[in-house]
Amino acid sequence: MKEKIDHVVVLMLENRSLDSVLGWLYRDEQPQHFYGADTTPTYQGLQTGEYSNQYDDRTIPASYGTKGETGYAGVPPQPMRVPGYDPGEEYAHVNQQLFGSPGHSVKTNPPSGTPAPMAGVAYDYGAFYEKWEQLGQIMEAYTPEQLPILNGLAKAYGVSDAWHSSVPTQTNPNRAYSLCGTSLGRVNNTWDAVEQFNTRTIWNALPAGTSWGIYYHDTWQDGQCYTQYTFPGCTDALKDGEIASIDTFYSKARSGSLPRFTYLEPKWGYGLGKLDGSGFLCGKLFGKTYGAQGNDYHPPTWVGPGEVFVNNVYEALIADADAWQRTLLVITFDEHGGTYDHVDPGWGAVPPDSQRGPDGFAFDRYGVRVPTLLISPWIPAGTVFRSPSPTLKYDHTSMAATVLKWCGVDPAAAGLGDRVAVAPTFDGVLSEQPRADVPTFTVPDGYADQGKDCWLEDESQRLPVGLMHSLVARSATVEELEAKVKAALNL
Repeated sequence: MKEKIDHVVVLMLENRSLDSVLGWLYRDEQPQHFYGADTTPTYQGLQTGEYSNQYDDRTIPASYGTKGETGYAGVPPQPMRVPGYDPGEEYAHVNQQLFGSPGHSVKTNPPSGTPAPMAGVAYDYGAFYEKWEQLGQIMEAYTPEQLPILNGLAKAYGVSDAWHSSVPTQTNPNRAYSLCGTSLGRVNNTWDAVEQFNTRTIWNALPAGTSWGIYYHDTWQDGQCYTQYTFPGCTDALKDGEIASIDTFYSKARSGSLPRFTYLEPKWGYGLGKLDGSGFLCGKLFGKTYGAQGNDYHPPTWVGPGEVFVNNVYEALIADADAWQRTLLVITFDEHGGTYDHVDPGWGAVPPDSQRGPDGFAFDRYGVRVPTLLISPWIPAGTVFRSPSPTLKYDHTSMAATVLKWCGVDPAAAGLGDRVAVAPTFDGVLSEQPRADVPTFTVPDGYADQGKDCWLEDESQRLPVGLMHSLVARSATVEELEAKVKAALNL
């Protein structure tokens, strides 16, 4: 890979399973190329069977396309904002989604080797919100026509149908695995998601002189972006790197002057769906934001801005033809975010260290599948890639291991834990010769304006999302929610 690629760019988006956004990618045809130990010549999407969940005496099928119907008179459907509520992401919720069912509640780690029927997604969603009118949205999956950028890139280049989040839980532990190789035993975000992982990062493991950059949209805490604040080890490596705004990335990409390793943050989207399904709650309470439209695909915000962002990143990279010939863009998602996926993640993940979860969880099973794309002139069109190992699956530590290997660092000697040390890498997916064609894509009209009323510029002061999640399900109006938040915060 190092003989072919000079620039690796990693973009990690938010909270979507493979089925949610790429489940129908190969509905009517099959990929041209398969890579990996599993040579099954079929894309493992929703076209492979009839999938459903049971809840409230209903069978809820995985649908072709999102409808976004609310069930409320006078409220139009919002198919590009599905699911309309933010599904449960925490460890207990994910256990329920994987191993539970309406007749069998499972919130803790099951016995080792227990198969996951993936039958508790609708149950977990419906039992929390109790909004039957929108229950079916949790099983709805976008079509390629609805998400033409993500699906277009996946088909024009390469996608994995067997890449898993590292931990069956939410954002911070999974991003920690991708950048540090461990979550230090944590299975959830803190209550406000503002926390730090004081451990070695991928930037500390890069060889001296390796240029790198972290580029972001929002300030997160203490004047720093999310990645720098949450993983402070990267600050110790700033001699060879820079942390700057996303506009700096666009400028450098178009001029072919990116650093060797680039890491991109999206604009963070978050919030809670309005009870009538007419949108999601956003704005200010007591001077703090409680919801915002991002470009990260995070439910329950609109996904159109995510399509715009991904296309902007891609177009910036292909703007300099010479640099593009030596560039690899990796797009992935940190976690499934409670959205439906039909594949059992399975066991057999390598624990990174001796840390254990609160219920004895040994970090020995994978999280739910998430989309991961490889985009480069060195990736043939119609590629589906899987782990080259017959026993170890791709997860986010494979990104770290591949980048380190590309930079000449033995992953086993990088000091990022035992899982990074043995993680299967994807350098073998690259072809022997680069392509001459450069596909381009068109963002549908109106996608850039979705959620524009909730596009907040100041993201430095947030109300804790966990607090909002616990209060919104029982709030009929914004005024009622405001009163509950005020009481909860003793204001």
